Amino acid sequence: MKKTLFKNTAVLISPILLFPLLFIPYLWLNSEFIVEWFGCGCPKVDEFGNMIDSYFNANHFTFLFWLFISACVTVISIFISKRILKEKIWLRILYIAVMLVISLLITMRFCYIMAWN
Repeated sequence: MKKTLFKNTAVLISPILLFPLLFIPYLWLNSEFIVEWFGCGCPKVDEFGNMIDSYFNANHFTFLFWLFISACVTVISIFISKRILKEKIWLRILYIAVMLVISLLITMRFCYIMAWN
């Protein structure tokens, strides 16, 4: 009973591990390539000193990337909940909602950490 509970808990938490696994590689890719391809989030100014409208930059790409990872975590959580939390539908819904909220909070934090100003 104890082993099964520990194993199930580990499996239920496992989708969140995508974030720490991808953090360092993405941080490196972001600083080495993505910011060079899309430019930093620094304000652009033309030759007359007027600010140019916002454009797609590395900050937007970072946000979309981590949002995609949040969606993946949520989808993986749905499949895991179908397998482990079969009987209680309210527990499945609660688990999926908690995983979504946690993944979105991590996404917001990672975007803040990796923002180019």
